[in-house]
Amino acid sequence: MQVTLREFELPLTQSLRTAHGPIGLRRGIEIEVGDEACVGRGEAAPLPGFGLESYDEALAALDRWADNPDRDPPTEPCAAAAVESALTNLDAEIEGVSLATLLVGSAPKSRRIAIQALVFDAEPEAAAQHAAQAAATGHVAVKLKVAARESDRSEATATSPSTDLARIVAVRRALPAGVALRLDANGGWDRSTAVRVLRRVGHLDIEFIEEPTPQPADWAQISRTVGLAVAADEHLRDQASLDRLVEVGAIEVAVLKPAVLGGPHVTYDLARRASMRGVRSVVSSFICGPTGLRVARDTAVAVDPHGVHGIGTAPLFVDPLPEDVTPSGGYLPVPTGPASAAG
Repeated sequence: MQVTLREFELPLTQSLRTAHGPIGLRRGIEIEVGDEACVGRGEAAPLPGFGLESYDEALAALDRWADNPDRDPPTEPCAAAAVESALTNLDAEIEGVSLATLLVGSAPKSRRIAIQALVFDAEPEAAAQHAAQAAATGHVAVKLKVAARESDRSEATATSPSTDLARIVAVRRALPAGVALRLDANGGWDRSTAVRVLRRVGHLDIEFIEEPTPQPADWAQISRTVGLAVAADEHLRDQASLDRLVEVGAIEVAVLKPAVLGGPHVTYDLARRASMRGVRSVVSSFICGPTGLRVARDTAVAVDPHGVHGIGTAPLFVDPLPEDVTPSGGYLPVPTGPASAAG
């Protein structure tokens, strides 16, 4: 089996503000496995501040595995996900089916899947405008980043609670009643701040708050106090972490990223386990390139073809991505064949 690595860089049109700092450039490694007849692709693109390996560590791990693909896959999260994605895509290619079909065992019936729009503007007016535009173009859910830091310096302060409150109110008022609003703090608030902000917007029809604080022990109390569902993302790493969060009543939603969880098979199995524990899943990209977006899209189709997922991040980049991973009218097309048919 041949293994090829290719490094890439994708600049964003506007720096994405998060509680872990701004993201202005995505560096990644695409891995190809197979031969001239069949090729499977995966992607590793770690981000600083998200508890993962560094870019250099991911590249070194993939280099070691590429030298001897008969050895066990890497243990580094993003590198492991890239290898598993490539091998699973290779299996789908050999079978002549899509990745979603391979995971579920049957072809998806829907030809498209709904995606959320991502809004992260610092000013309430700009955030509201972009949210309204997203709804007007067909999006049925908007995710608003809150508690974001202005720089990637550890001493940088997050967006003030009063500004976040104004942003949430402005965005919710800009959205039609049928469009869901999701909040994502990336663990950027402490408990008192989370309660102070969310208590004042709990009546505004917010679907859930993602990672309100860095301590999951806070979440059940926050949810009860403010009356909002809580979603986990960064704190979901495996079945054990899922079980712990469910047992303490901390979450109602699991945000699952194949790019950090170990690839499509691991993510699909985790979503099934979550469902059995009464937790629904939203599949999300990791601000991925085309290969990572295809993996996230197909995994989302397998997990919940009728859900609204966080896989519509292609418009964030300066250079246009392929049509099959670029949203249109709030949806992505669902492929019927293997990934090679799309690129």
